[in-house]
Parts: sequence; C-alpha cells; structure tokens
Amino acid sequence: MKVWKIVVPHATFAALAQEYQRETTYGLALISEGQLLANRCGYYPWSQVQRKKIDPELMIREALRWGEAFISLDAQGTYLWCVPICLNSRVVGGLFSASFPNGETGEREQRVGRAAKILLDLACRENICNASLMQVNRELSADSARQAEIIHSLKNALYQNPREVYLREELELLTAIKKGNKEKARGIINKILVGVYNLGKGNLDILKTLVLEMVVLMYRAAVDKGADPRELLGVNSSYLKTFPEIQNEVDLSHWLTRWLEAFISTSLGQARTSPPDSISIALEYMKNNLEHPITRDEVARSCSMSPGYFSRVFHEKTEHTFTDLLNKFRIEQACFLLDDTRMSLYEIALETGFNDQSYFNKVFKKYRGLTPKEYRRKRTPAC
Repeated sequence: MKVWKIVVPHATFAALAQEYQRETTYGLALISEGQLLANRCGYYPWSQVQRKKIDPELMIREALRWGEAFISLDAQGTYLWCVPICLNSRVVGGLFSASFPNGETGEREQRVGRAAKILLDLACRENICNASLMQVNRELSADSARQAEIIHSLKNALYQNPREVYLREELELLTAIKKGNKEKARGIINKILVGVYNLGKGNLDILKTLVLEMVVLMYRAAVDKGADPRELLGVNSSYLKTFPEIQNEVDLSHWLTRWLEAFISTSLGQARTSPPDSISIALEYMKNNLEHPITRDEVARSCSMSPGYFSRVFHEKTEHTFTDLLNKFRIEQACFLLDDTRMSLYEIALETGFNDQSYFNKVFKKYRGLTPKEYRRKRTPAC
C-alpha cells in the first residue's frame, strides 16, 4: 500500500476513475506487483486474471516499451488495456480497464482503442504516467517499425558488399542532398545502413569495416557533386578519431547518428548543381524497366554514353556486367512477387522481363539456388 499512497492518492484515483467512466463508460482498476490495490471496474474479475491467461505485469512493461496504452484479449474474448504508473522513470504499477463481458454492440474495437488513448491522456495529465518517457519510447518504437519495413524491403536483395547497397540508392540520395531535403536524405542513408548492418550479420568487427567503407563512398560521392572536400574531410577526421573506441553496436549506432547529422548538414550546405552520375541514371533506368526487354545499348543511350564506354564504366563502378546486374534486379523483383502476390509463375516471369519460362527458371536457380516453384513452396507456411 506504500506505493499506492505515494503515487496515486485515493482522492486522485477516485476522481480519475469517475472522469474516465464519464468519457468512456468503462471502469478503472489499479494493479501493482500483481496486487489489486483499487477497483472502480467491478464488472471484470481482476482477481482471476491469471486464470484468464493475462499477465498484468507483462502488460505494464509492454505499454512502457511501446510508449502507448497496451491492449490485450483474455481467454474469454474480453479486451483489457493498461497504462504504466511511473514514479519519475520507475514503473510502480498500472491503470487497467476492460470492455464489458457482454452486451456491447457496434464497433467494439474502435471504442476500445479510443478508450485506451483517453486513459493514457488522463494519466499523463495527472502526472501519474511519465509523458516524456512514453513519448521517447513511442518514437523509438516508430523508428523500429520503420527499420522493420526497410529490412522487409531489402530481404530479397542479393547484395554482396556495401558498394552494391550504396549504388542502388545513390541517385535518390544525391538528389535529396542537392535539393536540401534533409529528412529524405536521412531516411535514404538509414536505409543504406540497414543494408550494411544486414551484411555484417551482427559481427562488430565486420560492421565497423563495412561502415568505414560506406563513409568513404559517401564522402567521394558528395565531393563529386560539389561539396568542399576540406570541410567534409574535417567532419570525417573529427569523428574518425573516436571510431577505434567503439566497443559495441550501441556505440556504433550513436557514432553513426552524430556523423550522419554532421555529414548531411555539410553536404546540404555545399553541394552544387550538377548532372546526376551516369551510372546512377543507368541503374535507375534498369530498375524502372525490368518488365521490358531492355538492352545494354538502350541503357547506354539513356545516359548519353557509347555502348563500349558504358560497359567499361559500368563494370568499373558496380563490379558487375550489365547482364549480371540486370538479372539480379529481376530476380529480386521476382522474389518480391513470389512472396507478396498470388501471381502465377508465368505471370511473374513476364512481369520481370523473362519471356521464356524455362530461362526464367534457369536464371532464378543460378541466383537463388532453387527454382521459383521451390522458393515459393519454401517461403509459404503450411496450412
């Protein structure tokens, strides 16, 4: 009861429960360390939550982790939701509510979602819940969700080194820098770095090596587009001095965050207007025309280069032949369609520029080690 007296005076809880019921029709309960300390939600059997396969302490931790009210469903189909009670940054309990066990009609889920948000707003208003901490955690979880989307978008990529990761995004990144769009540039760089982290497979030494290669690539590209090399070198030098001190992935992430902000600000302030890199234009043209029977000569014309010179520069910059990289792009797109659509194998072959199904199978197996049919069967969960 000591926690109860310190965190939520009885009068405060009673007034809060009354206001909450008036706004939502739902009741309110206070739980700390598995104990029911106060109850204005008598229609739900809080003493039986364990038997209903509900863990109140887990719900409180999840609400804090996501930065918003956590909603769960008990074994009988009743919705429960909670927000954490905080003493500064320490969690000491939770405010809980529940939907009515029967008799509710209409859009129950929408009402529950609205009620959960109101509970968080009221708790923060009364300083029962740490609004700043919840906001930080909410932003972190949003970043994690965005990162998960990026990882999903890259899951079929056949990248072998940071150069491939970077080249795929270079044109869009340099365009954002040239236009002064800092938010977009930051988002593209984060996408590139997710690809780099994916290549590192959690090995810190490999990750540090890959990150350094990315730093060099981005420095060279920015200088090519007009940024002052001395200014950028100053940015790199000041940060590279502390690079050997990085001991774990958290330190590496913090280092990258600081470096990126300095790099973007310097690049945005200095990049001059210049035509986009020809090979970046070629890569963009290839990605946008995968379903068409495009040729090396056609792509060379799109960036105003002779076919022979184009082949030489293309291989120098990408470390791939034109045909090899085109096939890699096509197989990446085929994997995406196999995963996320119900298109037939014949339709996918046509959609990715293969007019001959047997050739599609042959190329797919070369890059993936199995046929498209085997790939789809392997990726589709058994019913």
